[in-house]
Amino acid sequence: MNQSQDNVILDVSDLKMYFPVLRGLLRRKVADVKAVDGVSFQLKRGETLGLVGESGCGKTTIGRCVLGLYRATGGKIMFLGDDVTALPEKKMRRVRKNIALIFQDPYSSLDPRQSAGSIVG
Repeated sequence: MNQSQDNVILDVSDLKMYFPVLRGLLRRKVADVKAVDGVSFQLKRGETLGLVGESGCGKTTIGRCVLGLYRATGGKIMFLGDDVTALPEKKMRRVRKNIALIFQDPYSSLDPRQSAGSIVG
């Protein structure tokens, strides 16, 4: 493993999260809603990751998969060498103590009179 890989604390590769669409009296699965389909990224020690996108694009779903609150349909989530997608709930509680999701209220943080670049800057 090279020096760059040693610093990776979160490695998400080809993450997929599909939700079933159920219909009828027997609640049969007729389709899937692809909330997240093939997302990959790495986070290195000392970095902060911000997911930006329009409403409904899967930002919260990605966060919930990383926290193990949703069981991913596919892909791999490695946090400090542990495969989050395969950890039992007891071990996931320890992982969650080291990960934080901070939800942003766009109405209190985004000024429509400014460009996105000037707000982030």
